Amino acid sequence: MEMISSNRMRQVMGHLEQNALYLSSIRRTMKELIISSHDVSHTYFTGRPRHHRTFMVISGDKGLCGSHNTAVLNLVSERLDEWPGSALITLGNTATDFFQSRGIIPDINLYGIVQDPTLAKARAIADMLTHIYEEELSDDIHVIYTSFFGETKGKPVELRLLPIILHDYDDIRDAEALEGILYHPSPQELFDVLVPQYIIGLVFGILVQAYASEQFARMNAMHSATTNAQEMLADLRTRYNLARQSTITNEIAEITGAAEVLKSAEI
Repeated sequence: MEMISSNRMRQVMGHLEQNALYLSSIRRTMKELIISSHDVSHTYFTGRPRHHRTFMVISGDKGLCGSHNTAVLNLVSERLDEWPGSALITLGNTATDFFQSRGIIPDINLYGIVQDPTLAKARAIADMLTHIYEEELSDDIHVIYTSFFGETKGKPVELRLLPIILHDYDDIRDAEALEGILYHPSPQELFDVLVPQYIIGLVFGILVQAYASEQFARMNAMHSATTNAQEMLADLRTRYNLARQSTITNEIAEITGAAEVLKSAEI
């Protein structure tokens, strides 16, 4: 299982790198449009009073991955206590089973996603989440998953997916206002295309990070299990050898003692 998890993690590393470059490029373009054309806007940038929140949690379908699932589920439980009445979307069998066992029925269960994160599945999830926001079924949507990058690697994190706030782009330093650029058909129509694509890319990146984190956690858990098993075998082998040596010594002592008795009897 350690080798399988290691191989699966390596397979998705390319997706992580490519998606990170894609998101960096599209976010820079969006910020350039914002600072160059102050009249561009989008529904997803329009905040409203936050009375209802939706949480989407991404866990694994299987166990044997250390505290990977437990950490994510504990964070979701804390957020649900802070926001009673929130909607809950679960991706992963462990998350669904966890909440159902506590009497919390998820509003939406998505199966067959976490073990095969693809762009098509990310697009379907993004369409569902944006529909929830556009229809005002929820005022903001947060995703809780396990990060695979930076200081939060291997830890559960919470990301606000919708609405998008301008401060989300403060970390982009290389964007600048573009003078004399003509956009066709218009900056607003270009912005309307980029924003949904940004959401899709963000969801895909989250799915891939969660998948890679699960495989990394399982790889470490199986490595620890193998190491512990080897140490246990070594300890049992030592005990066996000591017991065997003690038995042989006792047998030799008994034989020697019997020989001495026989020798004395002959004398």
